[in-house]
Amino acid sequence: MKNSNQYLLASLVALTLISCEKPPENIEDKSSDQLSERKSFFETTATEIAKEYAANPAAADNRFKDATYNVTGVIVETTRNLIKEPFVSLKGGVKADKEPQFVFQQSEKDKAATLKTGQEVKLQCIGQGDLSEIPMSGECKILD
Repeated sequence: MKNSNQYLLASLVALTLISCEKPPENIEDKSSDQLSERKSFFETTATEIAKEYAANPAAADNRFKDATYNVTGVIVETTRNLIKEPFVSLKGGVKADKEPQFVFQQSEKDKAATLKTGQEVKLQCIGQGDLSEIPMSGECKILD
């Protein structure tokens, strides 16, 4: 009886582990609509991003998180994060201490070092959602 219970328990554990595994995603498995939606760019402003996140963070994530977009705005701060990546905060107009932040690609660090507070800038970034109510974007490139 003991061996039978052990066998049953082992089988249940194995089935549970198998059912929990998520198969890897393949591009072939996604519809062409999903792929084109992920690749499409759109234009926005730092003010629009800040307002949408202030009004409804979940809805804003649906629009901005993991999306690639061009964003324009006025720089209110230039600095580096804890791992020395350059970033800027752009004026959003909602909360001064919660302005949207944009982290640059390493290849853009020299260009980013030339940016100044008060300067208007246009960037191409990938949305990363919000962190402590601050809208975040990464992998940014400076557009001329």
